[in-house]
Amino acid sequence: IKIMKKKQNIQRILSSYFILLMTILFLSLTIVSSLMQYRALRSRAVNDLEHYTISVGENIDLQINQLDTICLNAINSSDLKDTFKEYTQNTSLRPIEVNRIKRHLTAVLMELKGFDYSIRQLNIYDMNGNGLGVGNYNGTIENANEKDWFEPTIAAQGRIYIDISMGDIDTDSTSPSTRNNPYFSIYRLYYNNYHVPQGIIGVKKYYDSIFKAAASAAGSYHPTVYVYDTSGSLIYPADIDENNIYPYYANRGAGNRDIYNSVTGKREYCCFYGLFSSGFTLVTSVQQNDFLAPVYRSIIYIFITFLVIFALCIFLSSYLSVKISNPIRHIYHFLESNDSSDTQSELLVMEDSNIREIDKLRDSLNESLRSRNEAIKQMLVLNEQEVQAQMLALQSQMNPHFLYNSLSSIAEMANEGHTDQVEKMVYNISHILRYISSNREQLTSIEEELELCDMYLECMKLRYSKDLKYEFDVEDIMLDAMIPKLSVQLLVENAIKSVTTTAPPWNIKIKGEVRENLWFITVTDNGPGFNSEVDTHLRKQMDSILETGTLPSLKIEGMGILNIFIRLYLIDGITFIFDFGNNPEGGAFVTIGRKLSDNNPKETGK
Repeated sequence: IKIMKKKQNIQRILSSYFILLMTILFLSLTIVSSLMQYRALRSRAVNDLEHYTISVGENIDLQINQLDTICLNAINSSDLKDTFKEYTQNTSLRPIEVNRIKRHLTAVLMELKGFDYSIRQLNIYDMNGNGLGVGNYNGTIENANEKDWFEPTIAAQGRIYIDISMGDIDTDSTSPSTRNNPYFSIYRLYYNNYHVPQGIIGVKKYYDSIFKAAASAAGSYHPTVYVYDTSGSLIYPADIDENNIYPYYANRGAGNRDIYNSVTGKREYCCFYGLFSSGFTLVTSVQQNDFLAPVYRSIIYIFITFLVIFALCIFLSSYLSVKISNPIRHIYHFLESNDSSDTQSELLVMEDSNIREIDKLRDSLNESLRSRNEAIKQMLVLNEQEVQAQMLALQSQMNPHFLYNSLSSIAEMANEGHTDQVEKMVYNISHILRYISSNREQLTSIEEELELCDMYLECMKLRYSKDLKYEFDVEDIMLDAMIPKLSVQLLVENAIKSVTTTAPPWNIKIKGEVRENLWFITVTDNGPGFNSEVDTHLRKQMDSILETGTLPSLKIEGMGILNIFIRLYLIDGITFIFDFGNNPEGGAFVTIGRKLSDNNPKETGK
């Protein structure tokens, strides 16, 4: 036989036990929280130092990457390599021709060097060590093959080689602050089309510029910063004898940790960070006394605060027991009247408390929330249906931005007297507008869709002239097949937007073929291809649609591929073909397809 306990009034319970509970709670909480706060604050101090270490390391990496970017741009410059080859290998030129080529080569080097004055020198050398440079020194260079960096750069076979020789200094500067300042240099070997070494590109910055972030030591604890090269030699600071400091590099394998510095006789906390671009190792070190001083101060403040709160709770416990019970009674009577709100909430999860008011509050609140949540779910379903209806309405719309650009092109051609081009563009735009604004069914023939694409591409051809090339390669057998309206046009428009972000020429190809009673249309371009983040995001959305059947919020602008995917899904379920990605040779492709003979009622209009 289950004995039912008599439920008690909440005010009486609070007045009886509140003082005892608060006493136990705050005494325990003071001790536990002090320990937890110690660990949390120490962890925060460790994180601050680690973040500072990463920040300094990434800054050094950024400086090295900046040098390497200019180096790679120079290597990729056909104009630079061809001109330098002519300058060094054509010995039959007259002096006036040599000077002309030299001026052009200098101009190309200056352009590649850019206006970043932190880049102090850009040089190009042939395999005999002769070359040309711009920057702090402008002119010819001889006998570079006698430098210490020359042979290691060749041995690196095109990989980056970093030279931090303190003997490579700026003796030509007119500024006292930079004169005799050592260089930090990177070199890369470059090849011709047959992978035969042709020469070396070298880029230089001041040593102080590379390690400026390390020299500032702006962290919360003003740590000491050291940088080691890949062989474990100390390269920063340059004015410290490595034999007089603790061998941090030898301890890098153990990760961030406390160490005992046998040189200073003090405990330290050290962080290690490997630089990605160069393979250098960065170490930051802080003495434990300085590192944990803020932690100890915070623990003292926390302990004092808890003592004050504990004293206040003892003093106010009796008064609070009455004040707390009154609002709960008001909530109880409010729920008794079956009042409700418009917000969705989770159910209250709580065991029986043997307190009448609280149990009734829990049961009534949960019942009210269940009803409210059900109503909100129904509302969400209606909203989802409305969103889907809006998506279907978007199917008959197309981004009109190309019309604005075409009208601008028409105005320019009219001013220049190109009446034939103006007439043709106006005709095509007029036809496209009639196609867009028509209120016919969702599907159209592939032939009609391709005619629209051809007119659209003609408009783009008038706008971009010889920079744009396009090609149709579609089998005749599939021209009568049905396709969602504006599908291919949107793929072509996306391809145009993609390729025009790169240098011309721009190539667009629309290929159609039939395989095993299925037709396929593929639109390819030679643009930058799909960004990996965009590719992943689109595939996740498509997988979600196929798994749940729920459609996302959608606009045509920027969502052409997903728009076509959803329309094919609404028409065919999961039987359609849809694929996209990047071509091995560069550029992107999107493929769509359906059954060649499809008696789908949605397609026939039945």
